[in-house]
Amino acid sequence: MKDFFKYLIIMIVVSGGLTACDDFLTQTDPNNLNTDVFWENLEDTKAGLTSAYATLRKSGVINMMQETRRSDMGWPGYGHPTPEKIERTLWYYHTYTNSNAELEDKWADNYEGVFRANQVIAALNGKVERTDENAEEWDLQMGQAKFLRALYHFYLYTSFNKGSIIIRDFVPASIDEIHLPLSPANEVFDFIKTDLEEAYSLLPASYEETSDLGRATKGAAATILGIAHVYNNNDYASAMPYFDDVINNAEYGYQLETDLDLMFTTAGEFNSESILEIAFSNTERTDITSPYNDDVMSNRLNDQTTGTDAAYVPAWLAYAYKTEPMDSLNDINYALSIDPADTTAAGEPNTVFRNVSRRASAMVTLVEDQHTLYYLTDNVSTNMKSSGNNGWGFSFYKKYSNHDIVADENDMPKGKQYSGKNVVINRLSEVYLLQAECIMKTGGDIQEALDLINAIRDRWGLVQLGTSTNPARTYDGYDYISDPDSLMNRIMYIEKPLELSAEGQAIRWNDLRRWGITKERLTQLANQTYYKVDYTCFSMATGKTKTRWNQSIAITPGTDNNAFVIDYEYDIPAANFNAERHNYLPIPLTEIMNNPNIN
Repeated sequence: MKDFFKYLIIMIVVSGGLTACDDFLTQTDPNNLNTDVFWENLEDTKAGLTSAYATLRKSGVINMMQETRRSDMGWPGYGHPTPEKIERTLWYYHTYTNSNAELEDKWADNYEGVFRANQVIAALNGKVERTDENAEEWDLQMGQAKFLRALYHFYLYTSFNKGSIIIRDFVPASIDEIHLPLSPANEVFDFIKTDLEEAYSLLPASYEETSDLGRATKGAAATILGIAHVYNNNDYASAMPYFDDVINNAEYGYQLETDLDLMFTTAGEFNSESILEIAFSNTERTDITSPYNDDVMSNRLNDQTTGTDAAYVPAWLAYAYKTEPMDSLNDINYALSIDPADTTAAGEPNTVFRNVSRRASAMVTLVEDQHTLYYLTDNVSTNMKSSGNNGWGFSFYKKYSNHDIVADENDMPKGKQYSGKNVVINRLSEVYLLQAECIMKTGGDIQEALDLINAIRDRWGLVQLGTSTNPARTYDGYDYISDPDSLMNRIMYIEKPLELSAEGQAIRWNDLRRWGITKERLTQLANQTYYKVDYTCFSMATGKTKTRWNQSIAITPGTDNNAFVIDYEYDIPAANFNAERHNYLPIPLTEIMNNPNIN
């Protein structure tokens, strides 16, 4: 358990150098220096900013695995129909308490980020004065510090106690200044909004140096401002101008990525649609021998999405990805046959229609995915884990694994728990989907909302929504303009969860809560039944066939006498979930015990 009060009282700049690229990662922050001595110039405050960014690396800030499990996005690790370890089920079953370690880490880690940002803000407002000579750099640093302080508060605001949390807007000088009371949610929101608006006014559209990739930009501030308004009682009208800015401001340079080899791969880090991305490295701080050390610059999400303690893809989501309708008129849906007998007269492989969509291939593993290389040696069909009915399940998240650069996670330079793969928190497709929702909810042009959704679907080669005479694409033919509720349902149950599965800061949980459908959704899933059926596939490496027993997800057993029934997912979560108790996390027990101003 983290000692939140210790680092506040000592008031040091903690070691740890992540922000964006390798140049940033190799910077060394000053240790154990009194703030009165250290904060002398803009180089000192820049080092402080590096430390404030570094907190984003801490697993508690995003709390990815637990947030995935408590929504409808993750089965809690090895074992079916009963998970192997009960401790992995706490967030999935909604049986965690306010003494839960991950819950306390989320609180402590985000407030550590607030503290570090406050150090920089205090120094810039104090000894490091703004002058005509340093105005540009001073403004740049202040914008970043305000952004980070707002971001960490925002993660706390959307996670804990219905938004009523502690506002920390200064560096405490005494124990009394540490033990602050909770502020009303509306005051917390106003504080976050004010910081973000100032950051938006100060931050640049982009940075010239690649070493600055990962720093906060005006586009990132606009994105979080828009999301904050949506999360604040669905204030769509206030959010729309910010989303419009992100989508249409050419200075930002954001575009939906159409080179699909750059989606969720090491080669695609900081690609054209990345807005806020945390950089990691497994080649820096090699002196740290534990992946659980807070100063390690790698992450464990690769192991946490492919190992025994992972959050696995649930049946409903695997089936949804498997059955996404692909556009036969879009060339990206074709690949060369890997069946040795399927050749042209000249002996060359025939071109065939892919078995699963490119979105599915980018996001998850499916046994049908014969045309996608996975862990370098063979296709997904052959290389994905399988252990019958009671073990590995039937699908894994790919976006945090290193399948594109090693043959096995154990081949990572320091081992499977040291991944250097970046983690994208916000990207452009999320903004497209949010803006589409805003348009619909404010009585706007439904076709405009459809166009935004279809832009995302088109880059994946998916059938377009709506009606059109465009001969170059296939449309589903449904009149969403006359039935906008059906389009909103698609956003809630198909478009957003499949586009942003297990991404960001609790995106799916926040959506379910603000839409007011969490209980309904968990109950709906509890009532669904799927089957694990056999699947015979070709190996990309050998061209031979292989039967993967009980590995394919289906909604009927068909003729498979070995079909295994999956009718247990979400039964317990649906029964346990209570909106009043679980919509927001409770204030951690350590804060209650140590803070006399919290009753």
